[in-house]
Amino acid sequence: MNDKITESHRDRAAYIYIRQSTLQQVQQNVESNRRQYALRERAATLGFNSVVVVDEDLGISGAGTQQRPGFSRLLAAVCNGEVGAVFALEASRLARNNRDWHHLIDLCVLTRTLVVDADGIYDPRLLNDRLLLGLKGTMSEFELGLLRQRAQEAYRQKALRGEVMTRVPVGFIRKGCVGIEMTPDLQVQQAIRDFFLRLQGSCSLRQVLLWYHQEKILFPVARMRDGYESLEWRLPNYQQLLRMVKNPAYAGAFAWGRSAARTRVVDGRPLKTQGHRLEMDQWQVLLKDHHPGYIKWEDYQSNLSKLVSNRTKSHQASTGAARGGSALLAGLLRCARCGHKLHVGYRGRGGRAPRYWCMTGNREQGAPSCLCFGALRVEKAIVETVLDACQPLGVEASLRVLEESHEECNQKRKALELALEKARYEAGRARRQYDAADPENRLVTAELESRWNAALIQVAELEGRLDAQGHSEQPLTASQKERLTTLGADLHTLWSEASTPVELKKRVLRAVLNEVIVDIDHESGQIEMKIHWAGGVHTLLRVRKNQPGKNGNATGSDVVEFVRELATGWSDGYIASMLNRSGMLTGKGNSWNETRVKNLRRENDIPVFSKAQPRTWKTMSEAGSLLGVSNCVIRTMVRHKILPARQAAKGAPWMIDAKDLELPAVRTYAKQAKTGKSAPFDNNTQLLNL
Repeated sequence: MNDKITESHRDRAAYIYIRQSTLQQVQQNVESNRRQYALRERAATLGFNSVVVVDEDLGISGAGTQQRPGFSRLLAAVCNGEVGAVFALEASRLARNNRDWHHLIDLCVLTRTLVVDADGIYDPRLLNDRLLLGLKGTMSEFELGLLRQRAQEAYRQKALRGEVMTRVPVGFIRKGCVGIEMTPDLQVQQAIRDFFLRLQGSCSLRQVLLWYHQEKILFPVARMRDGYESLEWRLPNYQQLLRMVKNPAYAGAFAWGRSAARTRVVDGRPLKTQGHRLEMDQWQVLLKDHHPGYIKWEDYQSNLSKLVSNRTKSHQASTGAARGGSALLAGLLRCARCGHKLHVGYRGRGGRAPRYWCMTGNREQGAPSCLCFGALRVEKAIVETVLDACQPLGVEASLRVLEESHEECNQKRKALELALEKARYEAGRARRQYDAADPENRLVTAELESRWNAALIQVAELEGRLDAQGHSEQPLTASQKERLTTLGADLHTLWSEASTPVELKKRVLRAVLNEVIVDIDHESGQIEMKIHWAGGVHTLLRVRKNQPGKNGNATGSDVVEFVRELATGWSDGYIASMLNRSGMLTGKGNSWNETRVKNLRRENDIPVFSKAQPRTWKTMSEAGSLLGVSNCVIRTMVRHKILPARQAAKGAPWMIDAKDLELPAVRTYAKQAKTGKSAPFDNNTQLLNL
């Protein structure tokens, strides 16, 4: 019996602390657990009547990064003086870090508690024993660090060679022990290639997802069941497709160290969290052309850039994906004063009047918005600029549409053909299983017959879909191809077509524009825009800003000037008839009447015509009366520019200044016309009027 153990120690309980670092060790290192639980017999041999086993920490590391409820329970019992001796197989079982180890030893000194391991019995109050316990704790911590360092460095060297592949993605299989290659399943290969091709032709990943669900095209998905990985075909979800886009393995590259662990102190203990994504330049290993890929590395980077550009609130520098709404430039406009993107809002009935404004001052400083303007004129000016720049590529784009339409149909048909081929194989396999079974064993044949019927139903469904796909692929007629080529040659007409979707227009603008910097010059009343093209070229553009109270339904300035000129000599009713005869409409697209002309004059401060007020100009009839000739003579002089006259618009009355009737050439022509003689005229005669 050891003399360090006294009756005061035996009167208290002996605590047996048991721990394994991982659940795998608990399941596989059974002998270690037996040795630890065997410490109960040793405590009884040393004379302890009460033995308490603390095994709540099985499967928890002792490195100090995890909470250990069993160790906390042991510390509480030591503090209360309930423990006579702490039993452990070795120091590493109690703690793998000096913080927990020395804390326990200090408490044992205060409460006169012994520490017992496989090598001996220690009294922490004795200097020699405490020194030895301190060395044991230091060696335990050093041993863990050394083992971790060796393992991590060996794993890192293997990763530098591209031989670390814990789990291969869908579409690949292992090649030997360290390599990977494409799966031999042609259906899986075709499905993955079609996905990346469709993503390349779409503006967002969500559009690709919606297409799969709309067309009901199944996609391969890896499933883990009972520790084994199997492949299932079902409709994809967004996270699955997003992981494929971000995985560099599909571009033939091997990447390691794409995420990192972060440690923070919580309640006095370090808390380590995993899975924090790193930027590509911070990846520890990136080996391009490591294995055959489904896409090129440039396409992989282009897909990542597309995901970044589709971000909205979380990424200020992105334009965002094309969304619903009539605003064509949403996400492309940026304030020249604060640098933030402009927001879009809709006013009017049905929200058909988009407006852009900057909310930075209003949202962050409580100040007014930097700028605000209507979208009509800005969008019209930018669209005209873009179409003029893209006009030479119109015919080529129309031919590309024909090719892509045919290619899309081929991809869908190929996917259905491969799915049908596999379904027929499964049906044949189910039939062979049914034929091989004993017909009298109905418990087996009934189930096999049910599987065979299900396989045949799937075959029939795929055959129907493939047949419907063939009927829907009607080739374009000669007139349709000619129409498409004609529209491609005139992009303005194609853009104005009612059938052209707004989403397509937004995609076109995002393809050629990076952003548009916008500012307002209040002195000139103009909106200044700096267009940043995708190729790096910049274009300056200015458009007139709507005046207060003006909007998309306001009457055009040309109509206002026309009314202003006619109002000097005609009544509102006559002006309305002239406007309708000239084909001019109101801002809302209505015809004119006397009331609408009167309202237009009042809004633009145009004085009303008064017969008492003399006019400075004459009509053709009045000019003919003053000269004593017919209207035909006056019209001839006007046509040959002998008599100056002006016309506000086509179909409006000619307006002749009274002083021009006194011109010598006019008087000479009128005098000769009265005598019945033909009056010659030439350029010299016309010059007399200048």
